[in-house]
Amino acid sequence: MARPSRIPPQILDTMTRGARHAWTLEQLTADLHEGGVQADFSSVYRAVERLLGEGRLVRVGIDDGAPRFELAGEHHDHLRCVRCAALEAIPCVVDRAGLDAVAVRTGYTVTAHRVVLDGLCPACRQR
Repeated sequence: MARPSRIPPQILDTMTRGARHAWTLEQLTADLHEGGVQADFSSVYRAVERLLGEGRLVRVGIDDGAPRFELAGEHHDHLRCVRCAALEAIPCVVDRAGLDAVAVRTGYTVTAHRVVLDGLCPACRQR
């Protein structure tokens, strides 16, 4: 019988303790190394895929070519700094009435949405 991988729990621990809101695979690999966990990129990729399949992580679509991953939890939207790429969670900006209006106007049943607001973070604004 195969031994359970130590990497998925280390990823969850890193993300729970981490300063970021969402991680690329490269960032996760680097943060694991900084925490003393030796894991190659392909092992981190497989562990993230497993955690996605278990519903413990979700993919964050930012449309900048680098998929990011965050801990699964209550729905929220995101702010992204266009200069430094910082990502911050914000409360959902689309209310139920807005989704219902879209459904009435289009005939679609809205099952999910993703909102990313672009701007400058406070640190970049001061520069």
